[in-house]
Amino acid sequence: MWFLWGILSAVTFGLSGFLMKVSSARRGSTLYTLLGLYLTGTLGFFGWALQTETLRADLPLLIAGIVIGLGSAAGNLLFMKALDQGPASLTSPLVNTNILLIILFSVIVYGERLSGTEIAGVILLILAVSLIPFDPDEELKIKNYRWYFLVLAATLLFTLRNGGLKVTEEMALSGTLVLFYGYLLGLVWFAAEGLLRRRSGTRKEKAPGNGRRALLTGLGWGSLAGIFSFVGMQLYAVALIDGPASIVAPLFATNSLVVAVFSILFYRERLSRLQTLSLILLFAGLVLVRI
Repeated sequence: MWFLWGILSAVTFGLSGFLMKVSSARRGSTLYTLLGLYLTGTLGFFGWALQTETLRADLPLLIAGIVIGLGSAAGNLLFMKALDQGPASLTSPLVNTNILLIILFSVIVYGERLSGTEIAGVILLILAVSLIPFDPDEELKIKNYRWYFLVLAATLLFTLRNGGLKVTEEMALSGTLVLFYGYLLGLVWFAAEGLLRRRSGTRKEKAPGNGRRALLTGLGWGSLAGIFSFVGMQLYAVALIDGPASIVAPLFATNSLVVAVFSILFYRERLSRLQTLSLILLFAGLVLVRI
């Protein structure tokens, strides 16, 4: 079942990403979009923990939650800042290289072994993820070299989030509780930032739109995105219990394809030849991995 959970995690987490895109398209506040996401995400993990196990707060869980929470919240912030400094067609694929780090970590540290067809499938999945955001008409010139640092930092932080769940699973820690404390950290982070901005009366974010309407739009769509983010990350954690991270991580990374498909359907974005190729590689990679 881990293979199915891995695919479903990509689909639901991709829906979360698309809803964040909707918030941006409707000129919602970036800060309050993230605040809404971590609010409903935290509530989701809290509710699930109450239904399935005793909620506790021992030191290993708290430390793991802090590490994964920092990877999630700080990674999202730096990724957005990197998009301000350089083209998405370079930023998205490079940040997604955290998949490679997770695969190497799983093989070297935990001794995971892949067959020839599985290796081929993983390579195709990585290629699919790398090609989907590419726009041949986009300007590729990097105007600010700060972009390189932002991309590297975001990549490492997302590795903490996705790879950290593999480590906690091997430590027999509850993935639900680790994610709960991780999302709770993100909630406190963005809530505190929102309060500081309101008190200072300054506006540091570069998100389009301003005022009450931008706040409510961001909070509304972000809250809806948080529900799918909770489901996606929960399924990812479940898939890691029985499935190898060297395969589950590439499966999860294909959530960017879901964002692209829904963008095409709802915003009439055209699918380039490279993006069409990426969809073909995706299905081929899934077949090879499953074989």
